[in-house]
Amino acid sequence: YQPVKRYGHSTVKVGDYLYMWGGDGYGVGYDVMEVYHLPSGAWDQKPTTGTPPPGIWAYSSIAIGKDIYYFGGSDGRGYQNSLHCFNVDSFKWRELTPSNSDHGPMKKGYCGIISVHFDIEDYLVIIGGHTSSSTPKQPDAQYSASGR
Repeated sequence: YQPVKRYGHSTVKVGDYLYMWGGDGYGVGYDVMEVYHLPSGAWDQKPTTGTPPPGIWAYSSIAIGKDIYYFGGSDGRGYQNSLHCFNVDSFKWRELTPSNSDHGPMKKGYCGIISVHFDIEDYLVIIGGHTSSSTPKQPDAQYSASGR
């Protein structure tokens, strides 16, 4: 098995495996995760359950333990601001909802994401990115002329 040719995806390492999802290209299935086993050099394609993120390229991703988090990205019609979690043991997707819906993250892609740990809690920090001109701007943020 060889992985599907694509661009705009990301690959995240958890343990001895690389997990590759999404991207843009012909024949990409968005209900499967392509997995590379580092010690053996073998690729595999595994089906997933649950609802994957709508942003299939230009999203941000990061692993914390056995979970991979995916934020934002584009579905070809516009940027997204959803946050999804993929568990590498169950191969199941779940969408996470913000605890404060008054001030959720703006819709964007091509942003950075890092995890930080404070006082026994893990946090995801979303940095920068690109948005469309129709996306409402957030208060107290600075933007370049191109919306970045």
